[in-house]
Amino acid sequence: MALHISADLLFEESLAHRAGRRTFGARLDHCLKRNNISSSQAAKRVGVAVEEVTYWRAGITAPTRSGCRRLSRLLGVDVFWLCLGIEAEGPDTRVL
Repeated sequence: MALHISADLLFEESLAHRAGRRTFGARLDHCLKRNNISSSQAAKRVGVAVEEVTYWRAGITAPTRSGCRRLSRLLGVDVFWLCLGIEAEGPDTRVL
């Protein structure tokens, strides 16, 4: 019997820990720099305060699931990679 882990639970668990937030922040920072997008621009396009993006980049806080989806669309990257650091394939990727 295969163990199926809910994407929502994985998301909650990963970003609840400091190490998960810090690695998320590093991936976010990398993508923003690669796309030449400032924290202010990202905040405006994602619909949050610039301080939120600054905290995300620093690994202090993490966005909500919907915030992760909006960021991944803005940056053109997989939401699972951006928020969890994993490559996801198949129909279960739509859960997040």
